Amino acid sequence: MSGPETMRRRRIFPHLSSDDVAAKEYDKKKEVVKKEGEKNGVYDNAKSNKPSAASTNGVAQPAKSSSWTSSSAAHHLLPLPLVIITLLCSGLFWVMSFRDAFATGQPLLLNLSAAPSLAQAELSLLEHTKSQKWYHDDDTSKAYWKSSRGGLGSIRPYTSDDNDMGGLFVRKMAGVAAMGYHTTKLWPIVFQSAPVPSIVGGQGIKMKGASWSIGHYDAILALGVLGNFCIAAFYMMRIDELRNAGAEPLVAILVMASLIEALVFGAYLMSRRMSMKKTTKVVGNQQQQKQHKRPAQTKKGSKDKDASSSSFTPSTNEYNPQEDPNSIPSRIALRTVFIVSSTISLIAMRDIFFAGTIISFIPRDDIYLEWTGAFFHSPPPDTVEADEYGLESPLYAGDKFMSQLLGMYLVLSCVWKFASVVAWSKGNRSMEFNSPENVDRHGVVSSKMIWRAQAFGDMLLLFMLRMFAPAAKSASLDLRWHLMTVAYEMIILGLYGFF
Repeated sequence: MSGPETMRRRRIFPHLSSDDVAAKEYDKKKEVVKKEGEKNGVYDNAKSNKPSAASTNGVAQPAKSSSWTSSSAAHHLLPLPLVIITLLCSGLFWVMSFRDAFATGQPLLLNLSAAPSLAQAELSLLEHTKSQKWYHDDDTSKAYWKSSRGGLGSIRPYTSDDNDMGGLFVRKMAGVAAMGYHTTKLWPIVFQSAPVPSIVGGQGIKMKGASWSIGHYDAILALGVLGNFCIAAFYMMRIDELRNAGAEPLVAILVMASLIEALVFGAYLMSRRMSMKKTTKVVGNQQQQKQHKRPAQTKKGSKDKDASSSSFTPSTNEYNPQEDPNSIPSRIALRTVFIVSSTISLIAMRDIFFAGTIISFIPRDDIYLEWTGAFFHSPPPDTVEADEYGLESPLYAGDKFMSQLLGMYLVLSCVWKFASVVAWSKGNRSMEFNSPENVDRHGVVSSKMIWRAQAFGDMLLLFMLRMFAPAAKSASLDLRWHLMTVAYEMIILGLYGFF
């Protein structure tokens, strides 16, 4: 094997050669290449932990993203106790709201033998609100394809004194409005995932998504505290009425669930804000120490230049109002919400505080009040309705309760939408000091979480309005304007929430 073939192999693979001189020359070349690579930051050994040249320049590289995201994804995720409390408390309200919307009058705890008092309280609440009027549990309703147990099949295409489609409209709309409100808490919190890194040209890794430590969920927690206190106050102000109806045990559980969730939201919100202030102080001190170590600048305006160099956009770029961190999240969403939700909140607040009052500039408002039974439980004073139904109005306390419950959930949903367009600004892109992350627009991220959930709520409202359109038309009430405005808001919030 000492022929020309062996000589050629030694030329190609000198380290396999038995010649000691060739092996020594190969080792020397290898050491030289290794030293030059370490000096220039090019050499990359699998066992080496030294950063590459690109990473030392302040720009994270894709090769480092996998290990970095696995080690730092924990501080992006929500605390597990917060997720569990939200799932239990808001999930309870969501299930009851789903029952009111798609199985009106169906008792959920009827077969609960462990707590018979709670099952009886639920049945008493359904009887008090007269929700079982559309629930028929007899031999004729055993055929489930007829949907006669308070489902969508109970909606008739006409209105009469017997079927009372206006009363059914109030109860189903209250169910979908409550589902939309509680979905705004459940969707972002329970189904949350860590921000996903995406590589952007010239900017390194850019994180897209919602982060707990950065503060994307502060707005949801603050609005959740406000809404839960309103729900608890709504039930507590009517506790005497509900106690007389025999529904006090169930109402007590609902009030406790609202208050517990509100206290947990407030505690986690305060703890996160306090931890953010501590980290900000520590990082600020570190930055001051680094600035003192720098050599002194000879020019007078050196401090201003250092402050301006830390901003996101370079000074050479022209000013773009859409990139201003102090601007609102979306002007189109702002206009849409103010046009649609202002009208919804006006009518809802009338139903809460001034039930039965006719708003003169709203077309067919008197027919709407008559169709939904507002003149029965809250007849306007000094009117024909007051003379006819004034003495019988206490008998319709359950109808008034459901009407005010619908108004409360509509107002709370409108508060979510108003806050998402005016309560905070877009925010800076870089949200953490001295961090490799480049998180996109903390204000926009918070708004998008609310827009997605509220678009789902508007879709439910739109669906239920469309189902009752023939019955309302038979009562001389046209719902086409209601359908168009809610659909317009749903499309805009969906576009800006998902894209």
